[in-house]
Amino acid sequence: MPMMGGHHAISGTAAWLALAGSVPVMGHAAGLDLWDLDPAQVVSGAMVATGAALLPDIDHPSATISRSGGGLTKAVTRAVSTVAGHRGATHTLLAAVAFTALAVLVNRLDWQVRVPMLGEIEAGAALLVTVMCAFGTRALKMVEGRLLPWAVGIVAGLLVAAIAPDTSIWLPAAVAVGVLTHLVGDLLTTDGIPFPTWPLVVKPPKRMASGLWQRSGDIAVPLLGDAGSLREWLLCTAVTAYAVVGMIGTLVAEPWVLGI
Repeated sequence: MPMMGGHHAISGTAAWLALAGSVPVMGHAAGLDLWDLDPAQVVSGAMVATGAALLPDIDHPSATISRSGGGLTKAVTRAVSTVAGHRGATHTLLAAVAFTALAVLVNRLDWQVRVPMLGEIEAGAALLVTVMCAFGTRALKMVEGRLLPWAVGIVAGLLVAAIAPDTSIWLPAAVAVGVLTHLVGDLLTTDGIPFPTWPLVVKPPKRMASGLWQRSGDIAVPLLGDAGSLREWLLCTAVTAYAVVGMIGTLVAEPWVLGI
């Protein structure tokens, strides 16, 4: 089995925070500082990456993402599963490119909406943040029910579009980080992921087939073993602690984040 949904989600959060260099108690060396982002963009990107880390599992009707958006996501996951099967096309580098390209397309929609007290906002960016935030909060069990995750997502989407309007780079990047983090997580489990060049799959000779390079052509570096293993829980406990520290540091240490 692949990594558990909640663990994928928090891994996406932590990966984004690491790339944004936002863990002050550990110093700038803890992050790569790839982008010059303000605190609002860092927090917003973390929310998006959290939800995007669930996207590859859109091919499984029983996955966390299927339960995150009620009947709509269940219908979508059933349809994708019928076409692609589980842990297939959506768990590939090609899918990561496709998800990111879709995020770029939606983010660039020339569609502005006037919201009371917030003024004009970019509807494409608000929509992306809404959906990703709804997925992420539901996966992390921050909210329950069918409607509440969407209510939280809508509020987050409107606020992000108002306080962090320049979404041209960081928003699609957050989607890419989340999806790639998911692939890495599944790579570390027993079942692994499809061959990197999918749909061109290279299968090993029978004598060379192993847990690392499987007869199907899938590859794995099963350091975590099966999904839900003690090793996975220990790793994700540490990842969660990192993410919590990063979020708190971003929210309360704005001068540090801005390099002042």
